Amino acid sequence: MNLETLYEYIEKIGVMTFSTILNNEVHSRSAHFNGFDEDGLYFRTMANKPYGRQLKETGKLTVCGISDSTVQHTENGGVYFPPSFTIRLIGDIRFVPPEVIIEKAKSNELLKTAANDIVEYPAMADGNFVMYRARVEIYDADFEMEHRDHKLLRTRFSFGGATFNPAGVRITDQCIECGACKEACSFKAIEEGSPYRCVPERCDDCGSCIRACPVDAIQESLVF
Repeated sequence: MNLETLYEYIEKIGVMTFSTILNNEVHSRSAHFNGFDEDGLYFRTMANKPYGRQLKETGKLTVCGISDSTVQHTENGGVYFPPSFTIRLIGDIRFVPPEVIIEKAKSNELLKTAANDIVEYPAMADGNFVMYRARVEIYDADFEMEHRDHKLLRTRFSFGGATFNPAGVRITDQCIECGACKEACSFKAIEEGSPYRCVPERCDDCGSCIRACPVDAIQESLVF
């Protein structure tokens, strides 16, 4: 997946949660990306705000959002989550000088508002940033299988040289091919084989297979 396609997904969500670290605490706020190009994803704030200061001090940012946050309660006491997707990005950011934004805006329509704000709101001149390197996951959920025959489709990728681990549990050579894991998996994420195999893009890391395995042949997923 390229940045253009990723930005199309981001635009469908709009406002997302942007999180930084300060004194070992996570600080979150609602914000949005305002453009992209070959250098990464752009966003802005006012440099004098705590948020702006944290960005400059740490150079780190985590972003997440969901396309439909609706939760409906059913008559039998359960809950219904409509088909939706979430995005999460974990990455590195850097400050973009105002003159660079203004120059880029001459050929990038998406950055024109940022360029205009630099003129209209001087405090924003030093508040433009780009996420230039990140690992990304798009978590496309259809828990009731309304549009496909499985609940989940996870897409992981990276840009700017970042690396990432695949999703899903890991089935080791200790597997005795008894099928207990496949039977326990409601996500249809286990395939038969020697040993059995987890399909990463379908695995929710729910742990049902780990609990069902009689020989402890399944390891938890790696950190993203």
